[in-house]
Amino acid sequence: MKHNLTKYVVLLIAVLSGFAVLTPSAWAALTLKANHDDIQINLGYHGSTVSVAGISDPSVDLIMKITPASGNAQEKMMRKEREAGILWMNVEQLTLDNVPELYLIKSTKPVADLLDPATLKTEGIGYDAVQSSLRITPTPSPEQREKLLGDFIKYKQSLNVYSQSVGDVEMEPDPAGESYYTVFDWPYQAPPDDYMVTVYAVKDGKIQDKAESPVKVEETGTIKALDDMARNNAALYGTAAIGVALTAGFGVGLVFKGGGSH
Repeated sequence: MKHNLTKYVVLLIAVLSGFAVLTPSAWAALTLKANHDDIQINLGYHGSTVSVAGISDPSVDLIMKITPASGNAQEKMMRKEREAGILWMNVEQLTLDNVPELYLIKSTKPVADLLDPATLKTEGIGYDAVQSSLRITPTPSPEQREKLLGDFIKYKQSLNVYSQSVGDVEMEPDPAGESYYTVFDWPYQAPPDDYMVTVYAVKDGKIQDKAESPVKVEETGTIKALDDMARNNAALYGTAAIGVALTAGFGVGLVFKGGGSH
């Protein structure tokens, strides 16, 4: 009896040890570092880059997303129709709500291969999720909505504020798991705001882990002073703008006048 009890105790210890190996302690926790995380808009600003790096478990795929942290915006757009068979004319103004002003996403595989449509929509991952969350007023027909949203995404891509790519992520073995690294081009068209970098670790169609890191974009120096003046003292801003225009015109006049004397 005593021998059997000892055997059971040994077996229990072995089983518990096995569970210990499979517990989350063996799982490489997802880490994230976004660099640089404070982008300053000044007179020489032409956009920037944001590198995203960290450690993940070797068994997962990754999805990386950058969106505004303060919520989405409202935008206006005109719907055009061909008139008389030759001319495209504005026929209706549309209001779009819940528009991300910036939407950048990268993944190690196509997002549709990693997560089901419901999860993609809930997490706002992929253009389909962006389109499904947009509200258009007045409500267009389903055919018009599909075309409008397709044109809207193309327009945002042309401004470099929307992008979605696959495979542009470097992965290397690491003692802590697997390191990952990628760089996002940051368009100068992205307005000053607080943004959030989100990295998802995905395995077997499920989100296993998630990490976030903020990125701040702010105006500085002369750009900030002029923007504050335009917001808080429109009269002074208008007067200053007229003064600058007159000074520039006077300078151009002097140049041409001087050139004409030869």
